[in-house]
Amino acid sequence: MRTARPKSLLERSADTDLWRHTLSQIPVLVGRIVYLSTLRSPITGRYEHHGLALVYGDGDADKAIRVSHRRAFQEWLALGLQEKVEDLDIYLRTTGEDPLKVLRHWSRAETWSGLLPTGSLSAEKSLFASDMRGATKILRQRFGVAAQGHSA
Repeated sequence: MRTARPKSLLERSADTDLWRHTLSQIPVLVGRIVYLSTLRSPITGRYEHHGLALVYGDGDADKAIRVSHRRAFQEWLALGLQEKVEDLDIYLRTTGEDPLKVLRHWSRAETWSGLLPTGSLSAEKSLFASDMRGATKILRQRFGVAAQGHSA
């Protein structure tokens, strides 16, 4: 287990550091949720970030990422469906992958269940799944029509 390096009183907290250097660079909530979910170990369930852990220690790094993941998730849940669709649309256009292929995969496998923060309530899980099904369906239609227009 890594322990934190001594910090002066002027240094920031782990969550401020995470926001300033990483999360503020991700323009959409679903992008932040995806990124933060990738930092969770499938073995331990702890959030791990080498750089944060070196400066703040494993415990503070885990806590900062856990809180940030939960916050981004709750902010996304609070959006209206159309805002969620637009957020997801922007995210898909920035992945470098074919959005329609990603949407088809996500819809088939419902991979969004792996994006949930640790400790999500049953009602939150249900709302997230329902909204993701709706948003992906709308976007599959949108991107499908666009793809048909390009092949005509």
